[in-house]
Amino acid sequence: MAAVRGSKQHEMIVVAHRPLQMVSMFCVFVGVIAALCWLTYQTGKDEGLAMKVAVVKERDRIRSQLDDTRKTMDDIRRENADLRLGEEVDSRATEEVRQTVEVLQGRIAQLDEEILFYKGVMVPNVGDRGLRIERLDMQNTAVPNRFRYRLLLTQVVDKHDYVQGGVKISLEGLDGQMEKQLSLGELDSSQPESIRFRFKYFQNVDGELTIPLGFEPREVKIVAQSSGRNAQRLERTFDWQLKGG
Repeated sequence: MAAVRGSKQHEMIVVAHRPLQMVSMFCVFVGVIAALCWLTYQTGKDEGLAMKVAVVKERDRIRSQLDDTRKTMDDIRRENADLRLGEEVDSRATEEVRQTVEVLQGRIAQLDEEILFYKGVMVPNVGDRGLRIERLDMQNTAVPNRFRYRLLLTQVVDKHDYVQGGVKISLEGLDGQMEKQLSLGELDSSQPESIRFRFKYFQNVDGELTIPLGFEPREVKIVAQSSGRNAQRLERTFDWQLKGG
């Protein structure tokens, strides 16, 4: 008699269906991601506020020192009047204190400017947000026709992430009777045409350049190009102005 053969039987396992457990795991995962994002944001915010607080403390300390100096000046004047010191001694002491007061007042003005700068970067309330070409300073050096530059780039946003890209610097002016534009590569052979930048709050771009003989600079042109999803291209022109160096 022929044997009866059937299909191969597979062993089955019954698994309980638990949709609530999957939902709970997903909620926990989302909560962990949200907590990490919040912690990253708070860390960046705290760092910025700490810088601002340090500048405010420095300003207050110098203001206190200025008050003490003014009081010292008043005491010197009273003592000079009481002791009837000579005019030369009184004039010299007053001049020294006056010079100290001027130095301290200048420092306070500088700190106030820095506070406004940090406040604008950390707590933006202006419409012009994103990458910004903040300011450019040019200074003389000890070498004729060689100048030192410092370019300040900032990022004004609600949530600070790193911004990166390149910035180009060029001079526009007269070469004899002709208008001419010189790129940074022509002014400094050690620098590329585009200087790379990467920062979260602000970055200084420093360097030196040499102007050819016969060229009279009139303007400095800055072109900043960021990369990434929110790429920006900015242009700003500064008049050729030198500070003491």
